[in-house]
Amino acid sequence: MSQQPPQLTAEDAHAIEEAVTGLRGVAKLSGGRFGEVALLFPGERIYGISRPSPRDDTRLEVHIVVDVSAGEPLAALGAAIRDTVRSTWPGARTVDVVFADAVESAGSPQN
Repeated sequence: MSQQPPQLTAEDAHAIEEAVTGLRGVAKLSGGRFGEVALLFPGERIYGISRPSPRDDTRLEVHIVVDVSAGEPLAALGAAIRDTVRSTWPGARTVDVVFADAVESAGSPQN
């Protein structure tokens, strides 16, 4: 008998968001051009995280904006993001990282 994965809650998603954006090399999460990359919960959307397959609750996509001034290699950053998501929410078995955009510095204003 297989065990059901833990349900992803809004609190879990916020914890993932906070943990990932705290990593060196991550400027922010990206909600996509039209805000289509988001988890929907009653009364709120959490941008930058999605479930690409409605049949697999253990697979998440995390869309990030890279802070290139941090100098982190993308392969290492992707691995760090996957590890961070899995340690924050153990129900995540597959974590796909999408490098959606890049900025020169997370602290600089964007035009």
